[in-house]
Amino acid sequence: MKFTNIIMALAFMPPCAASASGVSLSRLTVEGRVAPVGIDVAVPRFGWQIVSSGRNVRQESYRIIVSSSEDNARSMVGDVWDSRTVASDSSQWVAYKAAPLQPNRKYYWRVLVKTNVGDAVWSEPSSWSTGLMSPENWRGQWIGLDSLLPGDVAERHSRMAVRCFRKEFRAGKGAVSRATIHISGLGNYAIYINGRRVGTDVLTPVPTDYTKTVAYDTYDVTSLIAGRNAVGVALAPGHYFAQTQNYQTNVRTTYGYPKLRANLIVEYASGQADTIVTDSTWRFFAGGPIRYANEYDGELFDARRCVAGWAEASFDDSSWARARVVAAPGGVLRGNVTPAMSVYSSERPVAVRSYGRRHIVDFGTNGAGRLRLTLRAAAGDTVRIRHAELLAPGDSALYVANLRSAEATAWYVGDGRSRRWAPEFTYYGFRYAEITGVDDIGECDVVRELIADRMDDEGTGFAAYEAGGESMLNAIVANARRGVRSNYKGMPVDCPQRDERMPWLGDRTTGCLGESYLMDNHSLYAKWIADIRDGQRADGRISDVTPAYWRLYNTNITWPAALPFACDMLYRQYGDLRPMRESYMSIKRFLDMIRRDNYDGGLVPYDRYGDWCVPPESPKLVHSKDPARKTDGRLISSAYYYYLCRLMQRYAGLFGLDADAETYSRDAETTLKAVNDTFLCRGRYSNGTVTANLLPLAMGMVPEGYARGVADSLVNTIVAKNGKHVSAGVIGIQWLMRQLSAMGRGDLAYDLATTDTYPGWGYMVSRGATTIWELWNGDTANPSMNSGNHVMLLGDLLPWCYEHLAGISPDPACPGFKRVVLKPDFSIRRLTRVAASHRSPYGTIRSEWWREGSAVRWAVSVPANTTAEVHLPDGTVRQIGSGDYVF
Repeated sequence: MKFTNIIMALAFMPPCAASASGVSLSRLTVEGRVAPVGIDVAVPRFGWQIVSSGRNVRQESYRIIVSSSEDNARSMVGDVWDSRTVASDSSQWVAYKAAPLQPNRKYYWRVLVKTNVGDAVWSEPSSWSTGLMSPENWRGQWIGLDSLLPGDVAERHSRMAVRCFRKEFRAGKGAVSRATIHISGLGNYAIYINGRRVGTDVLTPVPTDYTKTVAYDTYDVTSLIAGRNAVGVALAPGHYFAQTQNYQTNVRTTYGYPKLRANLIVEYASGQADTIVTDSTWRFFAGGPIRYANEYDGELFDARRCVAGWAEASFDDSSWARARVVAAPGGVLRGNVTPAMSVYSSERPVAVRSYGRRHIVDFGTNGAGRLRLTLRAAAGDTVRIRHAELLAPGDSALYVANLRSAEATAWYVGDGRSRRWAPEFTYYGFRYAEITGVDDIGECDVVRELIADRMDDEGTGFAAYEAGGESMLNAIVANARRGVRSNYKGMPVDCPQRDERMPWLGDRTTGCLGESYLMDNHSLYAKWIADIRDGQRADGRISDVTPAYWRLYNTNITWPAALPFACDMLYRQYGDLRPMRESYMSIKRFLDMIRRDNYDGGLVPYDRYGDWCVPPESPKLVHSKDPARKTDGRLISSAYYYYLCRLMQRYAGLFGLDADAETYSRDAETTLKAVNDTFLCRGRYSNGTVTANLLPLAMGMVPEGYARGVADSLVNTIVAKNGKHVSAGVIGIQWLMRQLSAMGRGDLAYDLATTDTYPGWGYMVSRGATTIWELWNGDTANPSMNSGNHVMLLGDLLPWCYEHLAGISPDPACPGFKRVVLKPDFSIRRLTRVAASHRSPYGTIRSEWWREGSAVRWAVSVPANTTAEVHLPDGTVRQIGSGDYVF
C-alpha cells in the first residue's frame, strides 16, 4: 500500500565521538539472570548490554575474566578464566571455556568491551554462585515422616498440618567468611536461622515432576550465623502431597509425604568449613499453628498453637520427636533455574463495606496472592477470610460458584494478641475478600500481596490512542499483564482461583510469545521446557498438563506443540538455542509417535480438543452446538503436524542433521498435499470457518493462485457472518491477528480487538473485567463455568500489538533482537498514536509513531550492538545502526 500523504524525513546525525557517546556496560547476566545464586550449569553463558547515547555503536571485541574473589576481579586478575581478547560482536550467550567449576563457590566476573567508538570499557564486577552441582556432593539425607499423623486427611479436600524441623549447631572455628544453605523442602518450605526468615521467596521450591527432577534453592546466610545457631524449617504439602486425593485417581497425582533435604556449609576465614546436614539428629514437630495448608482450600492458622522461639538457639526441643530418614522422592536434585516466586506488589483496598461483623474488601482489580491483616482476636475467636473474583447480585456477598470445589478460605484462630498475619503456604485468585469475625476492619488493616515468579517487566510498555483518547487496547493489554502475572506460579498455570490451577500446554503455544513482550520470561520457560521433557513417556506421548499432576496422555498434537513452540520462542526472542538443542530428541520422539500412532495417508485424524472455546452462537451457551462454527479436527491436527515438520526441518538444518531435515521435509510435503486434496474446495478450506481458512494461510499451506480466494473467504466469514467479531477459539486465535495484518487487513484486526460487544476482548473490558476470561461469554454462558483470570484466549493479540501496531520484532535470521525489524502497520486510520517499548537481551527497543495532520512522525530507539531494518510506509526499507532516530 502506498501512502502519498505521509511525509518521510530522516534526521541524520554525524557519528558521535567516543567522549560524547559515553559507552558503558550494564546488566551483566549469567544464564540470562543477573547475579544468580546456586546454579548447577556446568557451562554457564555470559551476557552484557552496551549502553551508549551515540549512533551505530557496535562491539568489535570482548574479554571476559572470571575470578575467585571480588578483589581479583577489580584488579583484573582472571585466576579462574581469562578469555583474552576475542574479536567478536557476540554479547549474549557467550560460553564459559575453562576448568570445571567447583560446587558451592562464588565467582566474580567482568567484561572488557571494545566498540567502534573510543577506548575499551570495563564493566563493574558481577557475580554468580554454583550449587552443589552433582548428587554426590549432597551429604544431607531426606528426612520427614512417611505417614499421616492424627488430624491429617487424604481425601478430596486433603488436610495436613505443617511439619516443623529444627537443628542446633555451633560455628566454632573462628570468623565466618561465608555461609550457604542448599535446601529442598517438599512440597513447600519456609526456612529460619536464629529466628529470622531466610530470604523473601514464597512457595518454594518451584513445582516439578518430583520423580524426575527436584528443585533446590540456595541462599547466602552469612549475616545470620552466630556462635550458637538454630535452623528451623516448616514444611507444607504443596503439590507433593496433592491437594485432592482419592478422587479422580486416574488423573490426579500425589507423590508422597513432606520431606526435607539440606546442606548448610559454613566457611571460616581460616580455610576450614563445617557442613550441617539433614539427618536423624534433627527434631520434628507437627503441633504448630498451621493446621493445614491446601492450595485449593486455603490455610488454617491457630495462633494459640504458636511455639515461641522454636527456630532460635536454646529452645527446649526435648519434647519433639526425632526426625526420620525417609525415602527419596526419586528425582534428581537440581539447582533452581528460574527465580522463585515472591510478593511483587502490595496494595491497599479501594473500598471496604461492612455488614456488622462481616466486611467486603474490594481491591479494584483481579489478581493472585494473599491478604496480610492486622488482627486482634480473643483466644479461641475465629476470623474467616474468603476470596472471590466476583460479587453475587446485590454486591453484598461473594460469588463463589466458579471456584468449584475450592474453598479458597483462610482461617485465623486468635490467641488474644495483636498480630500482623498472612497465610504462608497458599495463594488465592481474587478481587474481593470477605472477612468475618472482627468488629472493625479498615483500609489500613488490609494489604493484598500479589505473588508471582520474579521477572523483570521494566521497559515493556504499550499504549495506543485514537482521536478521542485512549484505545480500548490499553485496558486489554493491562488486563493481559495482570492475568499473565497471576498465572505464573513456578510454571505457567491456567487459573489461580478454582480447584484446577494446572499447567495446560495448549494455553501457551503462542501465549509464551506474547508474554515475552510483557516481561522477561526466559528462565521460567526454560524451566518449564525441562518439565515437559521430564514428563514425556517412553512412547513419545506428552501430557496435555505438565508437570503431569493431571495425567492426560493421548495422541493429541495441538497441546503438546507447546514444547517446540516454547523452544522456538526462546531462540526467536532471546537468541537462546540451548533449550531447542536439549529438547530436539524429545520433540522428535513426539512427532515419531504421531507418525506411528496417528497418521494416515498424510493426515492426522485424531484431535482431542478442536478449536476449544470457539464463541458459541448464543451468549448463553458454553460450547457451540452449531456444526458450521466447528472446525474439522483432522484439518487442525494435520495443519499443526505440517507446521511442526517445517519447524523441525529448520532446526535439523541448524544442527547439521541432514537426514532428519529430509524426513521432515518429505512428511511436510505429504501432509501438505493431503490437506489440500482433502479440505480445499471452492476457494475455502473444509466448511469455511475462520480457523479452517486461517491455519493454511498462516502456516503457508495454500497453493499458489488460491491464497486470494481463501483470504477473501476468511474476511467474508469475519465480516458478513460474524459482524466483525472474533469467531475463533483457542487454536484460531493464536494466528488470527497477525495473519489479518499480513494480508493488509490490520483495520479489521483492530476492529476485532476493540469492539465492546460480544464476543471479543473489548467486550470483557466493557463488562468490568480486569483480567482475561476463560470464556468469551463468561458473564452470560454460566458464570460458574468461567475462570475470570485465564490467558488462553489472548492468542496472538500481544504479539500483534508489539509486532504489527508498534512494529517491533526480531529478524528470524538474527534471533534474539540482534537485528531488529521495525515495521508498524500505519494503515489503521482509527489509530492516531502507538507507543511501545520492549526490553530485549541487548537493551530496550522503542517505537512510537503519531499522526500530525496528513503526516506521520515515527521515533525509534535501537540498542547498541544491534542493527535494525526500518520499513517505511511507502515500501522503502532502510538499514540503520543503534541510536535514536525520528522519521
